[in-house]
Amino acid sequence: METSKRNIYRVLVIFSLLFALGGCSSDDDEQQESKVPTFKSTSNNIFRPLGDGGNGEYIDNVWYNTVRCSANITDNGGSAIIEYGFCWVENNTETPTVEKGNKIKVGTSDITGDYSADILVRTGKSYHVRAYARNSSGVGYGELKSAFGGSLSPR
Repeated sequence: METSKRNIYRVLVIFSLLFALGGCSSDDDEQQESKVPTFKSTSNNIFRPLGDGGNGEYIDNVWYNTVRCSANITDNGGSAIIEYGFCWVENNTETPTVEKGNKIKVGTSDITGDYSADILVRTGKSYHVRAYARNSSGVGYGELKSAFGGSLSPR
């Protein structure tokens, strides 16, 4: 009788170990870690003013031109995009971020693909511009681009 109890005990221990080990998941079963969104680079490294440069706006004694910026989000990083747009600074020595510089929010939906926005830049000034997209893991940025405010055309 004592031997039967030991055998039952051994069988229970073996099944318990098999159950515990069988319950472990492999790396393939684990959920992918979410990353920040990624962008596809375009060959266009500079954003130029729309029109002939004479289509600016005169605001608070300063001439501005409209520059069209475009980007392509290729991957949302594994979690929904919360916000996307462009950020820029008015010199060529700094790198813009959503915290540093100017920012235009284009949308708040989970997208991949192309988007664009028009920004007003001072005539005769140079800018650094980057596309950005934010998800729950952080902010992903596109390639650093230049924008030029153009020059005034005589009217």
